[in-house]
Amino acid sequence: MSRTGFAFLMIAIAALVLLAMWLGWRGRARRHRAFAEHGDALVGMVLGTFPGVSYVSTTPVGAPLDRLSIPGLQFKGFADLTLRTDGATIAVTGEPEVHLPAERLLGSGVASRRVGKAVERDGLSLLQWRAADGSEVESSFRFSQAADQLRFADAVAQIIPAGETPLATGPHTHSTSHTTQEDA
Repeated sequence: MSRTGFAFLMIAIAALVLLAMWLGWRGRARRHRAFAEHGDALVGMVLGTFPGVSYVSTTPVGAPLDRLSIPGLQFKGFADLTLRTDGATIAVTGEPEVHLPAERLLGSGVASRRVGKAVERDGLSLLQWRAADGSEVESSFRFSQAADQLRFADAVAQIIPAGETPLATGPHTHSTSHTTQEDA
């Protein structure tokens, strides 16, 4: 085989791989479209604003490596997170805003790994919520300051409707198991 023929073969293989990746992501987005409704803008009293926080991913509860492709929460990036008495708004840069009413919020938690990110113990904050189809999911965020992480957990605790049992009972509750080299 000549060099030119080999080059064309490699280009064709690369194009097929990219096409398969694109079709797979499109299929995942279509399957997960039912998870979120963007809802109406929230107007309650602001409990906390977190501009430029790092949004990592949204995953089903208990499956930290299974990224959901929910419209507005598909891609990792910086986000403006606003917690109000009537819910939470997540605005990832370049994506439509997602408004989560208070009755869909389940609580907050911490983790050290999610699809797309692994950090020190309890370095990620989780916002746990019920999707439009009734399944429980969690969106993960990385705050630059530990004080912001605590402020976030306190604000989420204030939003949870009375009588609800949140998945996580406080800012230091682990929602996933953590095993380090020392624990193994």
